[in-house]
Amino acid sequence: MNDDIARADAPFRFTIGSLNVHILNDGVFRLDGGGLFGRVPKVLWEKVVTPDHLNRAPLSMNSMLFEENGKLILMETGYGDKLSAKEYEAFGLTRPQGSLLDQLAKIGVKPEDIDIVINTHLHGDHAGWNTRFKDGDPAAGIVPTFPNAVYITQKLEWEHAAHPTELTAPGYPSNNFHVLKETGVLHLIEGETRISPAILLTPTPGHTIGHQSVWVESGMASALFTGDAAVMGVHLERLNWVSGVDNFPIQSVETKRVLVEEALKRQASVVVTHHPFPGLGILRREEGQRRAVFQEITEQS
Repeated sequence: MNDDIARADAPFRFTIGSLNVHILNDGVFRLDGGGLFGRVPKVLWEKVVTPDHLNRAPLSMNSMLFEENGKLILMETGYGDKLSAKEYEAFGLTRPQGSLLDQLAKIGVKPEDIDIVINTHLHGDHAGWNTRFKDGDPAAGIVPTFPNAVYITQKLEWEHAAHPTELTAPGYPSNNFHVLKETGVLHLIEGETRISPAILLTPTPGHTIGHQSVWVESGMASALFTGDAAVMGVHLERLNWVSGVDNFPIQSVETKRVLVEEALKRQASVVVTHHPFPGLGILRREEGQRRAVFQEITEQS
């Protein structure tokens, strides 16, 4: 995998049953190879991802957008625009296809058009565009980016983000979520919850204790949006490849096992948040084989 990890133009359109879905992208950032692959030796993981001179691997930030019953629903919001210059440099953040908001604009969607925002968890690279500086001025305070939206995450995730430990605090920039609570637009759920006919939110702990993934269902078709339950497609193929940034690695393995079996059973599409854009594929397992294979889909429907 080379430095250009975009496999298609953004936004990317595909269908789930009768739903028209856009996969969007907030750019590419870089994470230390050890953070991405944990205890997996570099001689193995570098066959999958080519690191840069600082041993960092490129990660896409994929989001999903679709309309159901007249409501626009957005999953994940990338890194946003509140990072410092030092953070931009440290993360190696680039946006060759524009930001998440740029891509929404390409399909005629304004921030005020979004009705529901779903965060699989509240790490900075998944919740950054939840909020922004008012009028683009850091001195003017922080406001919700999507002013008419309800933001949904697990209550357990919120509690751990709002009261982090020394280990977890760097991953939870509070300016991405505290104002949501203060302004009353944050909706906290507990456990598996169907928030609409098409959307089932299901706890998938491991990366964080309150992590959730999203099943999108339409007719007989379904798609899984993994969040960081699987960082890249290879993490669904090799369950023992656990990221160093997973706070509960043993639980992460069991979570992935359940997701893989369910995706195979449903013959579901799978959108992996940090896989090269668009991050879309389907899991296949040949008869007699133990591992599933993540087969990328790069043609728009």
